Amino acid sequence: MYHCNLQFYLIGQMGNGAEIIKATSPLEHFSHSFIEHGQPQDAALAQSDVIFANLQGFDGRKLLEQILLHKKETAEVILLAEGEQKAELTAFDPAQITDIWTLPLTGDELRFRFLRWQQAYKLKKDLWLAQTYLDTTINSVPHLIWYKDKVGAHLKVNQSFCRAVNKTREQIEGRGHYYIWGITPDEYAKGEYICMESEYEVMEKRQTCVFDENVKIKDDMRKLKTYKSPLFDLDGSVMGTVGVATDVTQERLYEQMIINNANTDFLTSLYNRRYVYEYVEKNKNLPITIYYLDLDNFKSVNDKFGHQEGDRALLIAAEVLQNCMPEDMAARIGGDEFMVIRIGAQTAQEIEEKRLLLQQKLDEAFAKHEHFKGISASIGTAYSEDKNINVDALAGEADTFMYREKYRKKQAH
Repeated sequence: MYHCNLQFYLIGQMGNGAEIIKATSPLEHFSHSFIEHGQPQDAALAQSDVIFANLQGFDGRKLLEQILLHKKETAEVILLAEGEQKAELTAFDPAQITDIWTLPLTGDELRFRFLRWQQAYKLKKDLWLAQTYLDTTINSVPHLIWYKDKVGAHLKVNQSFCRAVNKTREQIEGRGHYYIWGITPDEYAKGEYICMESEYEVMEKRQTCVFDENVKIKDDMRKLKTYKSPLFDLDGSVMGTVGVATDVTQERLYEQMIINNANTDFLTSLYNRRYVYEYVEKNKNLPITIYYLDLDNFKSVNDKFGHQEGDRALLIAAEVLQNCMPEDMAARIGGDEFMVIRIGAQTAQEIEEKRLLLQQKLDEAFAKHEHFKGISASIGTAYSEDKNINVDALAGEADTFMYREKYRKKQAH
């Protein structure tokens, strides 16, 4: 997936060695470009990825000092040196030198060494890619992921784990259970925590196990569904564990959030038309009253003052419905149309009294705002004790009532 263009810098009298290196095909994912100088140039050193320096004819110590001073930090340095020159290089930190090839070298030997170097370099890039895959994957998921050694020290964790315990990766890695989760050994012994015991079980069984575990996250007790697997050493012994945990408590909150979003109106947070049918179905064996209302002159607010003011008027209507009929189910059906459903037996007088009170409260709320003084509410009602009632038919009855109210108010003006 990655592509790496390597800039090679060949210094000194490379002879046919330069041609052999340049003629060797790049490995997969790589391309090569070359700079050659008889004497090292600081600018070329600074831009090169791999530096080949033939020390013959140079003061090896001074040349290497110049290379190390001016090369970029990640550049690899390969020196070609005769036996006597190699001795004076031992004073340098081995980490600063990738390799030393002893001269003289035949063409086949040089070709072999260069290919071996290519393979080793590619392996490092492949490992970098694998690490990138791993880090990107574990840090992009909402689940907690961790790796532990046999005694419970955390070797690696993902970002979700860090957020859960409110600590940085540097604070976590190398530390144990009590510090990371912020509990004392006494609290652990008295509580229902099973994290450490489950680690031992996984290592003993040498297989993946699933647990329900209680942990303390930010002063709250959370239930985690954890999947833990053993990590095996080179000799086949268990050297630690890897764990993946789903916060079941948070998952349930997400599920409820999804349900709420599906059942509620985005603007007003009242229930939506979809939920009306579900609500009526759940209460179909009980008497039901529908209050169906529409805002008169609402369109003029949008036309004069913009949709932002129109939205504010809808929010006022929603607030009145919730305050005036808090025990009932209020819904925004669409546009400026609302519905309130009351479950339970009512007399015709009770229904009419509530309808008039609701209309009064809405009109009073709009009258308090300069832009909404022209808005009023028309409300229709319908009542049924029929267990087989069709909600659309009952809503249609309330809707007809509402339009009669609109017509009556127009006639009165």
